[in-house]
Amino acid sequence: MQFKLHQRAKHVYGEAARVIRFKSVCDAGSAETITMLGELMNQSHASCRDLYECSCPELDQLVDICLKAGAVGSRLTGAGWGGCAVSMVPSEKAESFLQAVRDAYYSPDPRRAAMEKQSLFVTKPGSGASVLLEE
Repeated sequence: MQFKLHQRAKHVYGEAARVIRFKSVCDAGSAETITMLGELMNQSHASCRDLYECSCPELDQLVDICLKAGAVGSRLTGAGWGGCAVSMVPSEKAESFLQAVRDAYYSPDPRRAAMEKQSLFVTKPGSGASVLLEE
């Protein structure tokens, strides 16, 4: 029954700073880009979990499993409070990553196993939304 305004604001401002940092890391294109982006994702999840408190034990477990399975970075996404995890994984490790997550998170629980086919998949980043203006 407490608002925790300072804690919530600290998350929001920290998340905004991470977004700006993420873009600058992408723009710089250094040899450490992937590692730095992964760390920003991990920081984001920790902030969502600890400061904004919008994670849940199952989601934290999934993020931990993803990191142990070879993700460079992993964080909650979507609505939180039971949303999804998104992980950054080198493409050459995608299959072993999927198998490790399947074995550690989905297979041990029949309810999760039933959802695995629609819940565990590989995708690539896209350009995002665009607005086309007619001239």
